[in-house]
Amino acid sequence: MNTKNIPAIIALSAGAVTSIITFALGYEVKAMLGILLAVLLLFYVAGLIVKSILDKFQEEIKRKEEEEERLRKEEEEREGAVIEKEAAGE
Repeated sequence: MNTKNIPAIIALSAGAVTSIITFALGYEVKAMLGILLAVLLLFYVAGLIVKSILDKFQEEIKRKEEEEERLRKEEEEREGAVIEKEAAGE
């Protein structure tokens, strides 16, 4: 999963909602921009945190899959060694 754009998507979505709400409530432009800047920064940081958590989950899943693959290969090698021993008459 590509998590690169998650912070921007979260921040821009929150910014759009904020812009609509502040416009609908009749805020002055300066107040709207101040609120919008604060919301964009806050939600960008929140997006970075979400991205970090998702990246950690992805890394953990990948590590577990690699470990399972390594264990499966080791098991196949052991089974192959046992078959070779039996074929040799031991």
